[in-house]
Amino acid sequence: MAAMSSKSVRWFACLVVFGFTVHTGYSQNIKVEYFSSATLPCDNKDLNFTMNPSKQTGVVSKYWILPTGSLVDNTSTSDMVASNVYRWTVSEIFTNFNLTINRVNDDDFGMYICVVVYSNSSIEIVRRGLNLDGADFSKLEEKYKENAIIGGIAAACLFVVFSASCVIWQCRYSSREKRTQKEGVEKGDPAEKAFDNSAIEVEETNHL
Repeated sequence: MAAMSSKSVRWFACLVVFGFTVHTGYSQNIKVEYFSSATLPCDNKDLNFTMNPSKQTGVVSKYWILPTGSLVDNTSTSDMVASNVYRWTVSEIFTNFNLTINRVNDDDFGMYICVVVYSNSSIEIVRRGLNLDGADFSKLEEKYKENAIIGGIAAACLFVVFSASCVIWQCRYSSREKRTQKEGVEKGDPAEKAFDNSAIEVEETNHL
């Protein structure tokens, strides 16, 4: 790959970052989960490098501009995020030139820009957003949604069982109360019987 001077690289970077290039290219936001990997292709429907490699004719340089403003190519080396895991890697194949972000976290969110430089000094830009509006939580949402549904069904079943128990208890209590009242009417109140017997005895005593 033909090398560019550091001055030219900085000049191209300024143009791209501040949006003064003539052709800004196609932009796409890619959403991934936390601590997963994301591969950003340096291609779009206009360039179509993947399906038509002949369009790479005249390309002399490619660079990725990271959200931090750093410029990297396929000879650059990233720092590590874990043992034997680089923060980012660039495809060694020049015609591919995909950028892979490993173990994505908040520091990796932002706009990634691939700069394609041609021999006639024209420039093509491919913009790739990574979690611009936040990480992908679709799997977590689906999981919590499923748990919420299961919890709701369980709560509904518990409510039905509790309500049925209350109704059964009420019916049994009412039936027992009615039965007790009925037995009391049939047998008579012992207190009332005692009072009646005392009244009879007093009346007989007065007659004597």
